[in-house]
Order: sequence, then structure tokens, then C-alpha cells
Amino acid sequence: MTQISVGQAAGVIAAAIFIARLWAPGALALILSWLLKDRNTATTLTVSASAFHSSLWPIILRSDSSQSHGVRPIVRLVTNLITWTFFLIALAGIITPLGLYDALVQTRSVQVKFRYLPDTSPLGFGTPPRSNLPFNRLCGGFGYTPCPFSDTVVVDVASSDGQFQSNLPYGYNLSIPQFIYDVYSSGTTENTTVSNYFDIQWRRYYTSSDQQFNNGSTYLISGFSSMQSLIMNTEVQVVEGLVVDMVNGSIGLRNHTFPPGYPYGASWSEDLLFIEPETVCVNTNLTLDYDIALSPNITLSVINLVLTDRGGFIHLNQSYPEPNLTNPQANPDLWTRAYKSAWLNNALIALYYNVTDDNNSTTGRRAFSYVNSAINKTFQLPVPLYESQTYQSLTSTQLFGEFLDIGGGLDNSSNPALSSAPPNPFNIQQSNFSVIPIECGTAGGLDFANINTIFVECGFIQGAPQRQDAGTNLIFESGSTWSQPLYACASAVKATIKTVTFSYNGTGNVLSNLAVANVQDKEYPDKQSMPLWGVENTGDAYYLEDLLLVWGLISEDYTNNENVSAIRQPSLYLPGYSLDSTMAPIGFDNLPGSEAFLNAMGAPYSVEGSAAGTGLVDYTGLSDISMWIRWQNLSKSAEGIQTIPNLIWADVTASAVVGTKGVLGPGNTGSENVMPILVTPTVQRVKYHLLYAIPAIIVALLLLLITIVALATVIFGHNNIARLREQLHMLSPGRTFTTLLLQERDGMKISSKQWAKGSGHTIIDYSEGYPRADGVPRKDETTIEVPEKKDVVSNQYSEETHGDDDEHAEDEEPAGNKEHAQGYEQVGNGELNEEPHSEFRW
Repeated sequence: MTQISVGQAAGVIAAAIFIARLWAPGALALILSWLLKDRNTATTLTVSASAFHSSLWPIILRSDSSQSHGVRPIVRLVTNLITWTFFLIALAGIITPLGLYDALVQTRSVQVKFRYLPDTSPLGFGTPPRSNLPFNRLCGGFGYTPCPFSDTVVVDVASSDGQFQSNLPYGYNLSIPQFIYDVYSSGTTENTTVSNYFDIQWRRYYTSSDQQFNNGSTYLISGFSSMQSLIMNTEVQVVEGLVVDMVNGSIGLRNHTFPPGYPYGASWSEDLLFIEPETVCVNTNLTLDYDIALSPNITLSVINLVLTDRGGFIHLNQSYPEPNLTNPQANPDLWTRAYKSAWLNNALIALYYNVTDDNNSTTGRRAFSYVNSAINKTFQLPVPLYESQTYQSLTSTQLFGEFLDIGGGLDNSSNPALSSAPPNPFNIQQSNFSVIPIECGTAGGLDFANINTIFVECGFIQGAPQRQDAGTNLIFESGSTWSQPLYACASAVKATIKTVTFSYNGTGNVLSNLAVANVQDKEYPDKQSMPLWGVENTGDAYYLEDLLLVWGLISEDYTNNENVSAIRQPSLYLPGYSLDSTMAPIGFDNLPGSEAFLNAMGAPYSVEGSAAGTGLVDYTGLSDISMWIRWQNLSKSAEGIQTIPNLIWADVTASAVVGTKGVLGPGNTGSENVMPILVTPTVQRVKYHLLYAIPAIIVALLLLLITIVALATVIFGHNNIARLREQLHMLSPGRTFTTLLLQERDGMKISSKQWAKGSGHTIIDYSEGYPRADGVPRKDETTIEVPEKKDVVSNQYSEETHGDDDEHAEDEEPAGNKEHAQGYEQVGNGELNEEPHSEFRW
């Protein structure tokens, strides 16, 4: 349905009123014409004349008052100007309102109290109430180890076979020491909306109890289930406890509140703690190419599978790449890590196909002494039975070289073009590829736990299929040709602060009315204003497999604390190492800030086949064509493909954790805002498009000019109201008739009230085609003599006086009537019936 604006409605109304203003006088004048008879009082004629001339009938019928012949030019100009001004004002009255429109505008910012905003989406319904049970952690990779600052006592007893067994004589205290709470909450104790480490909680949780833990009391452990996928929501959205960026892939921590009382909405900005992955992918310049069988059966459709050299072999750099690991917090060097993974992947595959050779210290042979490849050269690959779908979607894994199916044998292949196994002269096995993630990530479970052993996850992504022949990209048509690019990627996870602009529209107390208008990295004027991050400093007493390091924003008081590693910079790369796993449905402790974000990174690098039983969404795209299309578009370049791990990570993490701090403080339990927030209300205002004001401006200028001329005639031309009144008397038809027919010398000078009470009651009769006043003797031919004057002639006219219907007497004009005519002069060039341009003087 077409929507019209307020201005358009006003314009239509103005046009209708204008038409009515023209129509009503015209129609009423038509009725008045019917009501008027041949005999009327002089006052009736005057009033009727005014009514007739207020309509358009004189113009339509081209009556006397609309004629211009014989009219003085200046008078004709002014009278025409009156008509033009009337229509111009009417036109301005119609056009001017068209410029009006309603607009929602922002007004002056104010401070207002916020209110909690519940989430009615699946993520909101699936989030249980927050538990009062505290955080906890269990330390020790093999056996039990007391966590830092814990009072737990662990006694390791050696058995007869040399094995050690951990005994807990007093049980194990899972509680987080108060010192840890104090340090990693200190950076946000002042008024701020930024969350800290202990404001992060598992979205879902379980309770557990064991006699050797916390004296048998109940404690929380992690839980995970994928409640709602946001992967196809290509926007920044809000869910219970989080701001989820599904454009770039990140999450912000916020327990949502809003400023009530603004029906048209409001906007404001907050600084929030964000956790975001940082991913870099490198194109291996190798592709998987295949055809779709002409007559595929229910289990097989991919045939003629080959590995194609797009430069990955022939242009392989012969120098071994090494990332810069001197300061991972300042520069994680993810590109070199990803490039190293791609280089190792290509080098091992080249050895597998005997494209080149390896170093041999015994024979003195140098690597890359030969390269048996060329651009677009192909190498046959097996298609593992019942795994054809692997080549019809995006897949990812932490197992580089897995697609080679080394050791699978020809019996496990359905590729009719594969006649023999690759030569593999250097005995390359799948285990050779297993070192690639370690070389890329550089941190393992037996590395010391500290601020510099940052978490880096590395993996291999097989991009979504790209069609190579003519046809649609959406259907695997029989006989069509497809290609999949291969990428090596490296991902880290960092904590940072971003400024988020929110807007709230509507009056309902629901989270769906809250929207994110903008997200940008927080800007800092200098280094000193940057956030101060801290990570537990264990003095290399723990390995990464022994504990989950606590991190967070800290105050200046702990900058030089020996148990804290402090760093001042915009972001903090989270410490940890890859566990080659993803989110577990149930965990062992309750420390989501150290565990959830790292475990979630396993999901982007384990996208293979069916997701059934993993608790995760099917991210291959096989079961969701819109996802498949999105992956296909992103798979065309390394810059696009590196967004996919970030998006999958954000989707998984949104179901894993929740932020508990909002404007009302931790848990939104405060009665007042933790800090003053300026809210900019949105209000409705009437605004105007100036283009539509042009006719009104012209009218205003014209009215100004007319006013100036009118004042000038009064000031300099001796014009006044008395003169105007006299001229109105002169142009009154009833007064004119009585003055002429009754020959009243003062007929034009007496007041309107006197004339109406006197001569105005005179009956003017038009029944014989000319006016005759009742009470004036009838005469057939009466000559009015005027004083002799040059070019002045006598006028003869016939006058018939009608009395009652039965009286028709004809009498000669009395001689005395000549005297009444002496008060009038006719100045002209001939007789009245011959010269229409006569000028009358009164």
C-alpha cells in the first residue's frame, strides 16, 4: 500500500479546500441567480452583485467586469494582478504543505537510569539463572597439582614399578584464592561498563560433588550445547549476555539493559570487553579438481579426482620459513605461522609424489635438486569410498595431508582414473604431517605456562567447491567440473576493548528492540591511556597442561607484582595451547574465561562430514544451502576464507558463555548505573523540504511589494479610507441605479446605513430589459438636457415605468426632471449609443 506523508496529505486537503472555495461561491451564485427576480430592491442588487463577483462566473461568462477593452492600462494591470495573486496564493497553499514531513531526530543527551532487558530468543530461554556457586579450577596434567596460592596438599608416592601416585590427605580445594580474585578484578573496580575475567560465566552449567573435592560440597562444572546458530545472521546482534559480531566474528560481554521511557528510541555508547579470534590464511596454490559422474549412484558422484599444481609445487620457496617468536604478545606473526604450515604441507606432498627430493646427509643430496611439476599439472588422488560428500562442501581439519588417504590403498578408492599408488620414494606417512600444527602453534602442553606462550590453533581448510565449466554454481550437475582451493590457516584469540553504539527502538521490554549501530576499536590518545593487562606469573613452575592461566584487566597496584605479568597495550593474546579438541558437553571445572574461548577454536578446524553427536551445527553447508553459498563466496580468496574460522568460533562461543556485567554493575544487581551514561533520545519532529517553499516565497515577496505600493499611495498619493469608501459607493450597482433613476444629488455621499434605510428599499425593475425605479413616472422618450459643452450631445432614451400589474400609463417626463440631470455630465465624442468609451464624472 502506498504511503503518503503528512505534507502530501496537507497538500491534498489544501487543494480540496481551494476547489471547494471556487465551487461553493459559483454554485451559490447559480442558486442566487434563480432566486433573483426582475424586481428587486436596490440593496438586493448591490449584495447580489458582490456575491456574483466573488465567484468565477464573470470570468467564465466573459461578462463586463472581465473585459479589458477600453480599460485604462494601469487599472487593467492592477485588476489582473488581483486575479493572478489569488491563484498564486491558492497554488502556494497547495504546494507549500507538500514540503512537510515527519522525521525522527536526536535531541540533547541526558542521563537516565537503565533497566534489565530479558532475551526471549532460544539462547535466552536456554540460559539458566546464574548460580551463586563460585569459580573453581583443577590443576595437574597427569595427577593432581596444587593450583597457585591454593592450600591444597598433594603427596606424590612412588610405587614399586616407578610410577607416581598423587595422594590428597586433606582433600582438594577447588576454590579460587582471594588474591586471584582481587588481582584480576582490580582493573574494573572503578565505574566502567567493561567486563573482566570473573564477569564471564558458562552459559550452561552442571553441579557436581565428590568427597575429595571441597570437602564433598557441591561445585559447578562446565556444560555446553549448541542452542541457536547465528552463523547466517550477517550482522552484529545482541543475545542474552553477549554482543555477537557475525560480520567479522567476535563476541562482546554485556548483561543487557536499556533506558526506558523513550517511545521513539534512544542511542548511547558503551565500552565493552570483546573476545575475538584473529585468523590468517595462506593459499597453498594447490587445488582439488574433479568431475561429477554422469550416472552417480546413491553413494558416489565424484570421479577423476586430481591434485592440481597452481604454483604450490613449481614455485615452492626453497628457504625454510621461521616465524618471529621474540614477543608473541606484540606480534604473534600469524601470517608466517600459516605460511610455514602451507610450506610444510606442500613440501611433504611434493616428496610423496616425487615432485622433488629431500636432504640426504649420507649421499650429500640437497633438497629441491629437481622439481618435476608445472603449472596446472595434475596428480591422481583416490576418492575414499562413502566419502564423496567431503568434496561437495567446505571441510577443515587439524590433520594436514589427510585428503591424500595415505595408506588407504587402491581397494579403498572409487576413482576409475587411479591405476597405481603414488611413488612415495621417501616413505611419507600421515605422521609426517602431524608435526605441522605443532610447528605452527609452537606451544604444547609441556611448554611453561606464562604470558608469552600464547594460544595458536592451526589447521587445513578445503574451500567450498567452485564450478569450472558453464552452468549454475548451485547444482552438482552430471558431467560438471569442480575445483576446491586448499588453505593453511593460523588462529589466535585475543581480549580487547571496543566502543559499541546501541540504539533502542520501541516501547516493549524485549531484547529484540535493542540493536547495535556501530562497533569500533577503542581509540587511545597515548600509550599510558591503554588498558593494563595481567596474566598469572607462575615462575615457570607449571606447564600449560597443568593449569588454565587466569588473565584480566588489572590496576596499577599490581604492575610490579612478582606473581603477575603485566603488559600495557590495546589487546591481550590469551595464553594456552591447542588440545586438538572442541567444546565438551560437560567439563571438570568452572573457569570459562580460560577454557571456553580456546576450546571453541577447535570447532572451525574440525568441519568434516556429519556433525551428529558432536553437539555442534553442521558447518559444512551440506544441510544448509544458504551457508553453502556463503562459504563458496568466501572460499575464493585467502582474505575471504580466513573469515570462516572466526564466524564459526563466534557461533560456538555464543552458545558457550555469557556476560554478567551490565550498566547496573556485576549481575545487573545495582539500583543505579555504575557510571554516568549519556543517552541521546530520539523524538519525532516536523521538518520541511525548502524546495516546496518557492511559491510561498514568491507570494511573500509579491505581498511585500503590494504592501509597499499601497502604503506609498496613502503616504504620497493622498489616498485614504474615505476615498476608498466613496469609490465603493460609486461602484455599488444599487446605489448607482437609485442615484441616476431617482436623480439624487447626494446619492453617492450618504452613508451606507442611510442609503440602505432610504433609497436602498427602492424597487428596481428589469422586466422590460432596462432598469426602472418604482415611483418614477413612466416616460417613453424623455430628454435629459445638460449644459452646453463642446463635444457634448444630448442623450435620448426611452423609459417605461411599470407600476402595478394592471397599470400601464404612459406620461411625458415632467419638465422638472431636467433639473435633476444638471448634476451629471457626460464627456465624450459622440452619442452614447455610438461611443462605448465614455468617461463618467460624478
